[in-house]
Amino acid sequence: MQVNASNGAGSACAPKLGRFEFGIVKRKVKQIIGRAGYTRQDREDLEQELLTRLLQGLKSFDPAVAHRKSFVTAIVERSVASIIRDAEAQKRDHRRIGSLQLLVEMTEDGPTELAETIGDREYNGRRCRDPRSDEDLAQLVTDLADVIDSLPDELRDLAERMKTQSISAIAREIGVPRTTLNDTVRRLRQRFEAAGLRDYV
Repeated sequence: MQVNASNGAGSACAPKLGRFEFGIVKRKVKQIIGRAGYTRQDREDLEQELLTRLLQGLKSFDPAVAHRKSFVTAIVERSVASIIRDAEAQKRDHRRIGSLQLLVEMTEDGPTELAETIGDREYNGRRCRDPRSDEDLAQLVTDLADVIDSLPDELRDLAERMKTQSISAIAREIGVPRTTLNDTVRRLRQRFEAAGLRDYV
């Protein structure tokens, strides 16, 4: 399934998707991979699902009520939560549970159990994990660096400190109450959320 994101002939009222929208969808899909049994093989389907939901949601966007980027982020976040919730509900369905001791084939050495045929992909899927590729990790590092570089000095300093320190330790080190620092942390989280990197602060 392909999502038509342009405003060509016959689609004058269709919402437009730009670099921000495609970027946040790609970043959120990377965060879904490894959760609820999703793997890299599901990436394209997940991107199409999020883009479809985003296009549908943008039909009700009102610039007089909300900023577009905030509206887009909210739609994508809600869609991701819904996708993961539905996938986890399917995994809990007892009708889908099977034994790894099930005999699946006969070989020269005798019967083979299902457990013996499971590879890394299936094993990681059962643990709801999917290790990131080197390419994904490099892109994530770039995305994080871009956001941090765009921050004002106060927030950039906090982001760098949070890489290795707890909030309490930072508050003690810079000599401010934890409650005061929490306000700054909240502003920092909002910046990362707007960039689709909510899980990394």
